[in-house]
Amino acid sequence: MTANPSAPQTLAALGLAIALVLAVGGCGSGPDAGSDRTVTIVTYSGYVLPEAAAKEFTKRTGITIKVSSTDDAGAALSAAILTAGQPEGDVFFGVDNTFLTKAQGSDAFERYRAAGIDDVAAEFRLDTSGRFTPVDESDVCVDIDRQWFEQHHLTPPTDLESLAEPAYKDLLVVEDPAASSPGLAFVAATRATYGDRTDDYWRRLKANGVVVAAGWDDAWNSRYSVNGGDRPLVVSYASSPPAEVIYSDGKLTEPRSGVLTKTCFRQVEFAAVLRGAPHPDAARQLLDEMLSDDWQAGLPLSNFVYPVTPGVALPVEFTKWAVRVEHPMTMDAQQIGRERESWIDSWRAILQ
Repeated sequence: MTANPSAPQTLAALGLAIALVLAVGGCGSGPDAGSDRTVTIVTYSGYVLPEAAAKEFTKRTGITIKVSSTDDAGAALSAAILTAGQPEGDVFFGVDNTFLTKAQGSDAFERYRAAGIDDVAAEFRLDTSGRFTPVDESDVCVDIDRQWFEQHHLTPPTDLESLAEPAYKDLLVVEDPAASSPGLAFVAATRATYGDRTDDYWRRLKANGVVVAAGWDDAWNSRYSVNGGDRPLVVSYASSPPAEVIYSDGKLTEPRSGVLTKTCFRQVEFAAVLRGAPHPDAARQLLDEMLSDDWQAGLPLSNFVYPVTPGVALPVEFTKWAVRVEHPMTMDAQQIGRERESWIDSWRAILQ
């Protein structure tokens, strides 16, 4: 996840992906051959490389990092699975706990135990296949444009149930859970709250005018009122508000967004070596690096997420404006895996 304010166009992103594949695949005669010292991260469109940590990695190893990004996390994972054995890069980043079993059930990823994994808290080490390295964590929540509600003299909602009340008709934008990891996390939050009554809840949201965006970029950058859209309620992250200030070029001294903490679901993101990666050794070095103190410290102000290794200092902007949710909703990744497709089918039947 990131609050990067510019959402790439799909064709441009695909063009970048093709160019990177050609650049990587056209050098040398085998893995890590010749003078080519490049490792490519395949990821979703909102991902932002922690620049300072990436430069230090290149300086120390001589390996240049490139990023090939397209679509939202769920769609990017589907594409990686479809290209198993002939990947578009070396490392995949962006598998989260809602899509983890889908990734585990494919043959698109190689086993690798990253250096530093033992330092990661057990609550984030969810993979039992030995292929997926936890890199960051954050909470998917409904964010709220506080200024909009003040200007319209409307008391904000507080929880999932209130989002379906008539006072908030036509105010909420969510993401498609089939393609978007925050969209699926929000569906999981509703399932954790309502159980067998979840479909009825989504029918009430539909009747209350909920809008579905293709992914997080579209929801945050195009539909959310903070960024010029028409919806003052958006499924995003508890750690999104600092991005408003960081990207405002000094125009804001505090974010307009608040967080409905009773709507939050804990998300963990993973990285893995792609099977058939052109540069597997470099890919393994990069996974090690992703758990280093430098890389972990760079995550809050690049992707607006929390590190998974303990003792990493958070920047002041993060501690001041990101909302730390004490009791987010959670669900076992295996349970999500067993029920994910039926959830999505039910959601489509109701919303589409």
